[in-house]
Amino acid sequence: MSRTRTLALAKTSLALAAACVSLTLAGAAQAAQAQVWQAPNYVFPSGQQGFKLQSHGGIINPGVIVGFNPQPEPPGDRGDGSLIALLNPSEPHLFNPSTDGSFTFLIGLLFPGDGSVISLPDAPNSDGFTGFTDVFQGHTFQVSLRFGPGQVDARTWSSFNPQPDPPGDVLAGQFQFFGALDPDMFIRITEDRTPLTFTLDSVPEPESWALMILGFGGIGAMLRAHGRRGRPALG
Repeated sequence: MSRTRTLALAKTSLALAAACVSLTLAGAAQAAQAQVWQAPNYVFPSGQQGFKLQSHGGIINPGVIVGFNPQPEPPGDRGDGSLIALLNPSEPHLFNPSTDGSFTFLIGLLFPGDGSVISLPDAPNSDGFTGFTDVFQGHTFQVSLRFGPGQVDARTWSSFNPQPDPPGDVLAGQFQFFGALDPDMFIRITEDRTPLTFTLDSVPEPESWALMILGFGGIGAMLRAHGRRGRPALG
């Protein structure tokens, strides 16, 4: 095969690979725009649904699991239905379409901690803010929480005994708002004063995998054909 044809084949292979990557990235971008609110991707040992997030930007990136749900009432009703949005990657936003009752939240920092339960911080102030600090391997993690849109009734602010998911360090609390509303919860974590960003811990969609496999399969077929044509005849 001539040098010109070999170069053309290589360019075609590279173009096909680039097209596969571009289409995969475009599909992911379209999915992110079309699905601002995302469904739970995690189940706590208690059976309550929540979200598993991967953190980025720190020396230690612990990852986080978080749940924000109505307190199960009656027993057996896990109050599932929370959604999460990551339009601001440094401040995950959880929303629950529920207008009444008590609410629970559970946060697990997934670095190799000792599986301990973190002490509940003070009740949120009038702006809905509270937070706590956790130290691991000499690094300080400051976790800030914000609840809204209404005000939390500080008299109901209390901890409960979670079922930690080792080896993380876990914080769990329950509370009520003043008045009926659809509650929100925001999370912000800094490591040594540097904000971490978050992505939902997931794998590529089946369509993306199929596209990538098809593209690499096509490249392999062309290279095998090139090898057969370039191999000298025996005998």
